[in-house]
Amino acid sequence: MDGHISRDAVDEIRSRVNIVDLVSEHVTLKKAGRNFVGLCPFHKEKTPSFTVNADKQIFYCFGCHEGGNAISFVMKINNMTFPDAVTHLARKMGIAIQVREPSPKERKEAGEREKLLRINRMAMEFFSKTLASSRGETARAYLRKRGIDEAVQEKFHLGYAVDEWRELKRFFEDRKAPLPLVEKAGFLVRKDNGDYYDRFRGRIMFPISDLNGNVIAFGGRVLGDGEPKYMNSPETPVYTKGRTLFGLYETRDDIRKKDSVVIVEGYFDFLALWIAGAKHVVASLGTALTRDQVELLKRFTRNVVLIFDPDEAGRSATERGLQLFLEEKMHSRIVILPGGCDPADYAAKFGAEKVGEVIDRSDSMVDYYIDHVIGKKDTLEEHADTVRSAVSFIAGIRDPVERNLFVRRVSERLGIDEGLIKNEIASAPGKSRGPAPVRDDRPRKRAGTVDAVELTLLCLMAERPEKIPLVAEEHILSFFMDPELARLGRVLVEEKPEVSEFVSALPEGEVKEKLLALMVDGAVPGDDLIDRVFSDTIKRIREKWFKMKHRMLKTEIQKAQEAGDTERCTTLLREKESLLKEARKALQAGAASGNAQGDA
Repeated sequence: MDGHISRDAVDEIRSRVNIVDLVSEHVTLKKAGRNFVGLCPFHKEKTPSFTVNADKQIFYCFGCHEGGNAISFVMKINNMTFPDAVTHLARKMGIAIQVREPSPKERKEAGEREKLLRINRMAMEFFSKTLASSRGETARAYLRKRGIDEAVQEKFHLGYAVDEWRELKRFFEDRKAPLPLVEKAGFLVRKDNGDYYDRFRGRIMFPISDLNGNVIAFGGRVLGDGEPKYMNSPETPVYTKGRTLFGLYETRDDIRKKDSVVIVEGYFDFLALWIAGAKHVVASLGTALTRDQVELLKRFTRNVVLIFDPDEAGRSATERGLQLFLEEKMHSRIVILPGGCDPADYAAKFGAEKVGEVIDRSDSMVDYYIDHVIGKKDTLEEHADTVRSAVSFIAGIRDPVERNLFVRRVSERLGIDEGLIKNEIASAPGKSRGPAPVRDDRPRKRAGTVDAVELTLLCLMAERPEKIPLVAEEHILSFFMDPELARLGRVLVEEKPEVSEFVSALPEGEVKEKLLALMVDGAVPGDDLIDRVFSDTIKRIREKWFKMKHRMLKTEIQKAQEAGDTERCTTLLREKESLLKEARKALQAGAASGNAQGDA
């Protein structure tokens, strides 16, 4: 278990907590049939879509798609880690947490992490004091010129690293800090002779914090014309660049209240917008957005405004960001700043009111893609390249409404029939991020879809675990065409977790959203219907697999005939005949099994 908390303690908390009582401390809930509903605490809404199911001890919002169990709710509402949320609930219910003894390796890693965080904190305080001293006057003057006064400097703990080779090294030596550990934290560089020198010199220092407020890294902006202009800490045991966003710790509450986040590239862009009143802002540390960063933002909002620099690198970063937002079902808008300004220059030149206006008037993702990515194409070759690019882009869109909107707009812009574009998308290679399939000859599902029948069987297995042996005996999971759903099915077969425990382990994404929606909103079949429902669902999964496999064989046979490959054609025909026999046998066995259950 995370945080060395015993499994028994977590199970006891899950069994004793009442999710309706817990959620009611934050949300006014009203009874609605089997469920309780209220206004979602995680996004703005006027009509209640936040739903709590007392029987299954789970929640789900049909608006923003957040969902989980009691522990998930505490983690989300309080921005807590799993161990902190468990500890919080344990104290609340008077449960003594049994903590297992960490292994020597875990003790060593935890101890090292604490030391690295302490070194980062000491460095932040050192840089801040230097900025406030007489030695930092040049840096303070530069910051004032950029519109960043002392109050903002203190708010974000800005600092200054003087332009000397061993200033910080001497500071840590005086405090008896192990220099190899200071090097590991990213502040020192070791020379070939074993000596150390400071990594950051002559730079304004920006501390980077995690969601718990721990300083985990730094960014440094050089004073003057030196290169590189910006330098970030290297990755360390406490810092992974692609999983962190600058300023999120300070602005997360504003993001949640606004139910929107503005994303910029750099530290000064962040500060300029924050000073101008856009306090729901984060910075991507000057790199292209990663999936981990997008999933981090999803904890606070699904509405994104992207403002990257207007140069080629900024446009490329914007396009990569769009793809991620689409795949994660985020709603994004793009700001195109006039005159080639970057966000900091624009805020300084036009002021807070104009900044708000340009954010409010930002283009939708569809408009940006149509106007700035597709643009105006003159030649046939440009049209062909654009269609191929658009098909690849649209194939990754998981929301069917967004997908159809894109198809329509691309069709209008390029003058190409919608049906043709949809056919190309349907045949585009999938972008599955799931595990390997259960059987190699399994037909593949299309990208951006979740099989409803397979999903239904998973819900039935989670809610009626006494029926799971039937699934195992008949090897139904080998007929799943969605590898992620097959993996979850194996978890249910092998571990038989309770519903609330099962949903807490689901990875973020469309599968989790659809499973939670189905579990919260769907009724569990009664004893008089469960056998029939199970049997019918299993039968449909088998039939669907055999039909898909039959279509694939038919296509292969046609290709072999057209190529005049008699030997290949004969082999495929035999395989087709064998498949038909297997299908009849499987379906007859399924019918007999269903009748036997009905008789019982």
